[in-house]
Amino acid sequence: MKARLITSILVVFAINTTLCFAQGSDHPGKIPDDSAIVAAEKGRKTVYYVEGGNLVATKILPDDTSGSQHQKWQAKLSDGSMITVVYNSDMGVRVPIKVGDHFGVGGQYIQTGSTGLVHWVHDDPKHVRPDGYVYLNGIVYGDVDHEDN
Repeated sequence: MKARLITSILVVFAINTTLCFAQGSDHPGKIPDDSAIVAAEKGRKTVYYVEGGNLVATKILPDDTSGSQHQKWQAKLSDGSMITVVYNSDMGVRVPIKVGDHFGVGGQYIQTGSTGLVHWVHDDPKHVRPDGYVYLNGIVYGDVDHEDN
């Protein structure tokens, strides 16, 4: 009975750790791979906060100018799947992303139809969620606690 309880607790802990991924890294941009984002994409479910590195920008999309200004671009993951990154440029310095750039990102993953997107890749002014970021060429964008690194 005791062994079964301990096993159950460990399983719940492992699942929770997997679903939460990296909650608010103290080192934005230091995530070496995109495995957490790949897992979120394959799971096709919203993930409150996820981080990944070594994503490749494949297409720069037109800015969303209705309401808050948002930059958007598509990125290829290591498994070949694609996601869209949505960055609220009202929340920080515009990201100078170009096709072919490798970058890191932290934010919320949501499934949108046939693909997913990562948004909230900037500070949360209400402090409800971990601050997101975009990490490009050694610079952190969107997370004022880590900008200028």
